[in-house]
Amino acid sequence: MEPVLARLGKTAGVDATWSLTHRSDTDRGGGDDSAAESCEIRDPAGDTAWITVTKSKADLNEHLHDIDRTVVLAALIAIGAALVAAVGFARTLGRPIEELASEARKVAAGAARPLRVRGTGEVADLTAAFDRMLDDLEATRRRLAATSRVAAWREVARRVAHEVKNPLAPIRAAVETLRRLRARDDPRFDEYFDEATRTVLDEVHRIVNIVTEFTRFARLPPPTPVDVDVVELARGVLALQKARAPDVRLETVVRGGAPPHVLADRDQVVQVLTNLVQNALDAVNGKGEVLVTIEATGAARDRVAVTIADDGPGIAPEIAARLFEPYATNKAQGTGLGLAIAQRIAIEHDGELSYVARTGASGATFRLVLPVAGPPPVSDMPPSSSS
Repeated sequence: MEPVLARLGKTAGVDATWSLTHRSDTDRGGGDDSAAESCEIRDPAGDTAWITVTKSKADLNEHLHDIDRTVVLAALIAIGAALVAAVGFARTLGRPIEELASEARKVAAGAARPLRVRGTGEVADLTAAFDRMLDDLEATRRRLAATSRVAAWREVARRVAHEVKNPLAPIRAAVETLRRLRARDDPRFDEYFDEATRTVLDEVHRIVNIVTEFTRFARLPPPTPVDVDVVELARGVLALQKARAPDVRLETVVRGGAPPHVLADRDQVVQVLTNLVQNALDAVNGKGEVLVTIEATGAARDRVAVTIADDGPGIAPEIAARLFEPYATNKAQGTGLGLAIAQRIAIEHDGELSYVARTGASGATFRLVLPVAGPPPVSDMPPSSSS
């Protein structure tokens, strides 16, 4: 029987033995590493034999480990696929929102661009609403700009009319007096004629100055930048003004070493400096000091500042608030356009002209700041007032 059981066991992958007595699991080889089962067979004579089949658990454990590994691997693959899908979905959903947020931050500066609708769902609806808002905002901005220009020109026209009307009054009075004296052959006609005509010519000259300054303000050409040494320019302006006020101390101070040259329109910068120095000389009224300080500013020394300070009586607070408005002046013979033109030149150079209030000190101080890199391209400049 042994050979038969061996062949059968080999075929089934088990160990098969037989015995005439029944044995326990320990006796028949069963344990933690294998499993054993016995069955009883009887022959016709009544004799009994026990066949024991033993199977090793190693194969079963190996299969179980394989199943565990397969389940773990499948779980990892599923998790990875889910993560990839989630990332893809998040990018698909997040990219439009990120672009929307980026463009929304540019709205205040007027640099936002429409995103145009892509995809479907709530994000597409939000994008479409944002694009409509930009279109409406641009239309509103254009209307506001047009309205502001009309309002600005209306105010300028009102002030021009006021400035022209002032000299017309003495002209009219002089002409009417001449006509009245002439009509009655008054002997004082010849005596008054010289005074009246002088008054008329002076007031006409004043009107010509108003119109000339206004034309210059309205038609100021864009800057033509060249390499400019601001220190040399300031010293040249002071040298020309020295003869006008010999008793005034005119001085140029350079701080922090020689500042870099700037790209600027030489004639326009001379015009600004001349206006500021002349205003300072008018303020000191022939006696006092006008100090021009020049220095490089900015972390990279990329700007040059020119400060013009005088020790005159200063500027009244009510005038200081309107200094750079057209026709705002405290001079009896001033047109009120000099500082408005000067500030416009500074702005078109991408610079700044400002009045520096000083607490507890007399005099007035103005500060002109110009970038070393020069003005922006003409296409990037704000539209001029004449447009």
